[in-house]
Amino acid sequence: MSRTKKIILLTLGVIAGLGLVFGLLVYFQSQGLIKIFPTARDREIKQILKIDRTKFKPAEGLPPEKFEEAIKKLSELRQKVLDNREDAKAWFDFGYAKEFLNDHEGATRAWEKSFALQPLNFMTAGNLANVYQYFLKDYPKAEFYYLKALEVKPDYTSAYQGLSDLYRFNWQEEEDKVEPLLQEALEKDPANQQAYYSILVEFFARKNDFAKAKEYLAKLRQIKPEAANQLVESYPGLR
Repeated sequence: MSRTKKIILLTLGVIAGLGLVFGLLVYFQSQGLIKIFPTARDREIKQILKIDRTKFKPAEGLPPEKFEEAIKKLSELRQKVLDNREDAKAWFDFGYAKEFLNDHEGATRAWEKSFALQPLNFMTAGNLANVYQYFLKDYPKAEFYYLKALEVKPDYTSAYQGLSDLYRFNWQEEEDKVEPLLQEALEKDPANQQAYYSILVEFFARKNDFAKAKEYLAKLRQIKPEAANQLVESYPGLR
C-alpha cells in the first residue's frame, strides 16, 4: 500500500473516530449525563441576560452617578440569575432593573422567564401587560397578560384599569369589550365600583351614547352623588 493511501485511510479513521466521539457526547448530553455543548435554552438565556448599554436611558432627572449605580446593580442581579436559573424572583428583579433603565424589551423578556417559573404571580403578569401596552405597543400581548393576571386574581383592580385603557384608547378596534369587561369588574371587584361606573359613563358619553351613559350615571349617583355631579359638569349631554 502506498504511503498516500495509508495517510488517506488514517485520516478517514481519525475523522470517523472523532465523529463517533462527538455523537456519543451529544447523546450523553441529551440524556442529561453530561453537559458540554450549549443548548438552545443556554443561548436564549445568554441573550436575555445580555447587558447592552445602548439599550439604556436614564429616567428624567436621574443623576449620572445613580444611572451608573443602576447599571452596576444590573450586573449583580444578572449573576444571581446565573447562580440559580430557576429562581423566579431573581429573574423578576433583573427585569425590574432593566425596566428602570428603560430597556423595556429586555425587561419583558426577563419577566416572561419569571412568569413561566411562577405563573401564579399576578403582579408579574400585570407588569408585562403594562409594558406591552404603554411602551412596546404590542396590544395583543398586553391583553394576554392582563387576562392572565385576572385568571389568578379576579379582583385585580390594576388589570381591569389597564385593560379598559387598552380597549378605550390604544386598541380601539376592540372597544366593544369595554362594557362586558367593566361589568365583570363590577361583579368581581365591588370595592371599586365607583371607578368602574365612572369609566363607563365617560366611555359612552364620549361616544355620544347618552342614553347608555345615563344608565350608568344613575348607578354611580346611588353610591357617590358628588362623582356623578362632576361627570355631569364635564359632559352636559348627561343633564
